[in-house]
Amino acid sequence: MAQSYENKLYIGTVLLERNRWAAERMPSYAVSDWQERFRGDGFDGMELWENHALLADEREQAALEASGHVAIVNSYIGFEDGDEAERKREAAAALVKRLRAPAVKFNLGADPAQLPVYIANVKRWAELLPSDCRILCECHPGTVAEHPDAAAEMLRRLGDGPFEAIVHPFYCLGELEDWFKKLGSAITHAHVQLRDGDNRFIRLSRRRELVKDRLALMRSMGFCGSFTLEFTEGVRVNEDREALYEAALEDLQILRNIWSGNPS
Repeated sequence: MAQSYENKLYIGTVLLERNRWAAERMPSYAVSDWQERFRGDGFDGMELWENHALLADEREQAALEASGHVAIVNSYIGFEDGDEAERKREAAAALVKRLRAPAVKFNLGADPAQLPVYIANVKRWAELLPSDCRILCECHPGTVAEHPDAAAEMLRRLGDGPFEAIVHPFYCLGELEDWFKKLGSAITHAHVQLRDGDNRFIRLSRRRELVKDRLALMRSMGFCGSFTLEFTEGVRVNEDREALYEAALEDLQILRNIWSGNPS
């Protein structure tokens, strides 16, 4: 299962999903219909929103399994105690195994008092995953890992193992440099989204200099990991899938050019 992830650029299937924040989270499109397009347009793999498989029929699951293009399973399972939460964690682990995904993403909850419970359940969940699967904690606003100090403490409590961190270089709480100073080489993946002053998603081209500066900082701090295009211009606005994909392809080109040292 292990494969190189350095400098890889992925498409988040949630980017094109209009129901990502709907109550039922039911998929509105079949990712298998887009797999070859993603590959042909230069994406190195997919970060697959778990519901695009878990809530899909067997035919779709089999197509995703056969693709070999799932680089990360993007899971939103909880780590509180309880039978239902445990059942969902088992289902997520089974999905990772079936898709032979080399990495899985998770989020912690928001209650600092529950951190010991979260940590214990993450450790138990890790035992269900393949031994070479990278386990990526998304350091996300609204979780107990939303600030660098808290995220570093979370990783310390998780201890030795395949636990790594995801940052949002263009949208994070605290200075990006502080994230790298506190978490260092544990940061191996980045979620790409950019917002304007009104919290609207925008294309990377609208703040190209900021993008260049943040990427230069990441490189100077030793980052050589992977990126997922998570959101782009048009999300929350018209949710036109073709328009979103067009914006994502522009973001991909800008990101690839700057990261490869060709910022033109």
